[in-house]
This record gives sequence, C-alpha cells and structure tokens, in this order.
Amino acid sequence: MNFEGDSTVVLFFISWAYTLRLGGMHELAQAAMQMQRKHKVDLRPLLTYADLEVEDEDDQFALDHAWQDPAPLAASARAVATAADDTTDEALQTLLSGYDTLAPRLRELAAMCDWAEANAHQVRLTFTLSQDGDPNAW
Repeated sequence: MNFEGDSTVVLFFISWAYTLRLGGMHELAQAAMQMQRKHKVDLRPLLTYADLEVEDEDDQFALDHAWQDPAPLAASARAVATAADDTTDEALQTLLSGYDTLAPRLRELAAMCDWAEANAHQVRLTFTLSQDGDPNAW
C-alpha cells in the first residue's frame, strides 16, 4: 500500500507535534496541542518515527525501536484526521489552514495499519530526506 498523494504533510505534522515537549510554537504544534486538549487525541503512536538513513549508532537505535503495533497507530491517525475535519473547532481549523491533505493522508496511514494488523505485522514510520532536504519517502 502507498499513499495516494504527497505524504510530507504527515511528516511536517508529526515533527511539529513532537516539538510540543520542547515548547514548539509552530501552527502545527499548536494544532497538535489543541487536538490533545480538546479532542483528547493520543499522539504518542504518531510520534514514534525514525530516519531511514542510518548515519550512526543513535540513528540505528532509533530505527530499530520505531517498530510498533499497528492498532494504536491507526487509532491515533484516525483521531487526528477526525479532529482535523471538525469544522466546529474554529481555532483548530485556523491552525490547520493550508494543510488540507493532512486528514486524507492520515486516513491512508490508518488503512495501511489496518492491513498490517490483519496480517499480524508491526509497522514503523520512517522518512528519507533527499539531497535537497525535502522528505521524499515513507
């Protein structure tokens, strides 16, 4: 299974959501906070990801430990997509303005996780940066 469109929006969202614990103030970090507080979304499964390009022992450790059960990741992805579609949450809609593909990509991720669960597989979120620094694969 593959994403039907550009999946970089997922990487942007989870990267900025990760910065919440570091005081991140980007609109996607704030959107993640709104999802946690108002919509009670558990983001932890989405925040477990690693760079596919291993450059040192720390990278290898992160990659090896990025495997996870698919059901919680699917639930988290669906919860974020549902929150993103909540048109009654004007504050969240403002924060997510311009990120219209986030919910569809997360639903696709959830479907991939459903397949993995049905086939008794674990999953991991990974990314690869191209030479120009743009994420180009999951």
